[in-house]
Order: sequence, then C-alpha cells, then structure tokens
Amino acid sequence: MNAPRVVVLAAALYAGVAGAQPVADGRDHAQVRVRIDTVFRGVPRYVLASADPQASAADRYWRAVTLAPLMARATLDAHDLAGGRVEAHLNAWGAVDLAVVDPRAVGAGDLAVAWARYASGPWAVWAGRRFVAWGPPGGLHVDGVGAEARAGAFSVEVMIGRPVTPAYGALVGAQGSFDGVTASGGARVAWSRPGLLMASASYVERWAQGVAGVRAVSLDALLTPDERLDVRGSVQLDATGADVSQASADVDWMPASWATVAAGYAHVDPSRLIPRWSILSVFATDVFDEARASFVWRPSRVVSLRVEGAGQRYATPGSSDDPRWGHRVEGSLRLTSRDRRRQGTLSASRRDDGVRPLTLVRVGGMWTVARDIGLALEVAAALDDDDPAAARTSLYTRGSVEVPLGGGWRAGASIDGVRSPIATAEVRAMAHASWAFEVGGGRR
Repeated sequence: MNAPRVVVLAAALYAGVAGAQPVADGRDHAQVRVRIDTVFRGVPRYVLASADPQASAADRYWRAVTLAPLMARATLDAHDLAGGRVEAHLNAWGAVDLAVVDPRAVGAGDLAVAWARYASGPWAVWAGRRFVAWGPPGGLHVDGVGAEARAGAFSVEVMIGRPVTPAYGALVGAQGSFDGVTASGGARVAWSRPGLLMASASYVERWAQGVAGVRAVSLDALLTPDERLDVRGSVQLDATGADVSQASADVDWMPASWATVAAGYAHVDPSRLIPRWSILSVFATDVFDEARASFVWRPSRVVSLRVEGAGQRYATPGSSDDPRWGHRVEGSLRLTSRDRRRQGTLSASRRDDGVRPLTLVRVGGMWTVARDIGLALEVAAALDDDDPAAARTSLYTRGSVEVPLGGGWRAGASIDGVRSPIATAEVRAMAHASWAFEVGGGRR
C-alpha cells in the first residue's frame, strides 16, 4: 500500500473515532463502527518456470512459490455525523510479503470503498469510491459523484464517474485495473411504498476509448399484495439493440409459518453483458434460460429443510445445433440449537449442463464452547460425474478456532486442505487477529 493510501486510511479512522464523541449541545452523536483485521497465511502460487529462458513450451514446467503475505483490512462505517447530516464509509486493505519472493512485488493494497454522503432534508450528495447497485447487471464500481432527491414516495438519483475494479485478492504484487479514458454515468427513478410496491427504472452508460460499450436500461419491481406473498421481477435491456440481456421473475409464498414455497424464471444472454470494446464480444455464447421451484420446511425453530429443482436450456444464437438441456437438484438440512451456540449444515447438489455432470456435497458445523471460544469444521467435495478419481474432482476441508481476548479483540487460526485439478495435495494455514470498536448515538 502506498503512502497516500496509508495517510487517507489513518485520517479517515481518526475522523471516525473523533466524530463519535458526544457533543456538548445534547444532539445525537455519531454511530461509528470500526473494525481492523490482520491476517497471516502461507499461500502457494504456481508460476511457469524453466532453467533455460530460451526453452520451448514443451520444456517449461510449473513450480510452486510460497508467499507469506501479512494483510490488514480496515472498515469504517459512520452515521449521524455533523448533527445527522453526514455519513462516511471506508473499506481498505494492505499487504506485505514477509517472504520477499519477488523484491519488485513486496507490497500491495487498495481501497474497496471510500465515500461520504451529505443529506439535508429531501436531497443529498455523495462523492468518492462507491459501489452503485443499480444499472447494469452486477452493479458498477465508480470513482465519482452523485446526487439524490426525494418527494414523498418518489426519488431520483444521478451519478457520474470513472469505472474502477478494486483488487480484493490476498496475493501481493501489481494488480490489474481499468486503464485509459473510461467514464460512466446514469440516472434512476424509483417509487417506494414499503409493504405494498417498490419499483424503479434506471439508465447507465459506460464508455472506454471513446466507445459506449454498455448502455443498460433496468426495470425492477417488488409487489407485496399480502404479508405472506412477495412477487419480484427485473429486466435489464441492452439499449444499443433493444435486446434483453438479463431478466428474472420470482414468487415467494408462505402458506404457514413452517413452510415457504417459491418459483422463478431467469434468462441471461452473456453476449449482451460484454462491452463492445472487448474482443470477447465477437465470440458466440449460449443463451441461458432456467425455470426453478423450491420448498422450505421448518418443523421447529431448530430444524430447516430446503429442496430446489431447476431445468435449464442452453442455445447458441445463429447456430443450427439443437438446444442443450440441463438440470439442477439441490437439498440442504440445517440444525441449530435453541441457544444458537451450535449449528450444523448438510447440503448436496446434482448439476448437469448437458455436457458434464457434477455432484457437490458439503458438511459443516460450528460450536461455541466455554469462554465463548468458537470452533468450526467444514468438508466439501465436487465430484466430476460421480468419479472421485476424475481430473476435475476437488476436495476441500477446513478447521478453525476463534478466541475472544476482551476489549474488542479476537484471535483465531484455521488450516485448509485442498485437492483440485491444479493441486494434487495442498495445505494452507492462516492466523488472524481483529479489533472492533463501536460507539452508539443517543439523545441526552
């Protein structure tokens, strides 16, 4: 993490803690939450190596290089600053490789979010690095500014900025990001009456190198005609061709307190999600359609059983091949003690995309023992066509422990074992410590 980012992080944390102190005039003071996590783990990374730089591809080989990154993550959420008009949010990380495998890539870091919002009456403005949930499918991360205004149940939002791709990885070294001239802007109109209807419409453009690669129109609605019934729907359109890039519709019905029935449909055209400037946009992709249904049974407060089934259709536009059909069947059982100090989960899923079936199985448990020490164990397997010896079969297991130390401090450790297509056997260990600070507001 470079020096400017360290300064920004320190200043933000100091401002958050300072802003949390009670004010003398009796007004509500800030709601501030700060958390800092420090993690250390050995991470094997596979790199292509050869004794001879001029060796052919056939003579090259992969070797494992073990990194020892020490990582720190900091999160700040502050509300009701400046008499309730200001809020601020920060999520940042930095890491240094204690093994110094590559002197040119010893450290790394980034800001995931760093933004502040000022509100006065029915309007508000914000600035900084923020994730905007509306717009193109998956949302948009931007360094930018925005404004909001409300009038009764109606609200309007606008934003403009530069798209970014914050790095979240644990490995140190250089991280990729958007380069060159990029820009994005959009607006959203919404109507909200909680318990009855919430609906919105938005339009977002994203540009790069002078080309508008994304022009997305999004329509979303949530209808609640009854407290036991929810109806949700969304459509994302590629405005450059008026084609549907993504759509979904879901119905959730709770006939009784012990049961929930749901049904839904989804449509995805991946080619409409790829920016026009990307070379990937010239390749044909399958259009995906899925119809699904699920049932949740809760015979008691400590038992929950869920089953879901889905059928899928894959078709390539412009191809003479027949559509490919697939399916998915899933089930999960969750057990929880009445005091919530013990939990267990068993889940299994059978998936077949019409090319190669895959079976997923997972067993996990969590226990809180004396002095609030937390223990957890998880075992998972992905079986390629039900053959444990197949190349794609993967196995994973993790055991972890977390101990409260008092004063907001917690310490823990975990160990992972992995068998995957690129690692015949791999063991990873991790140790972490965290500190949490919270100050709540109140009227004196």
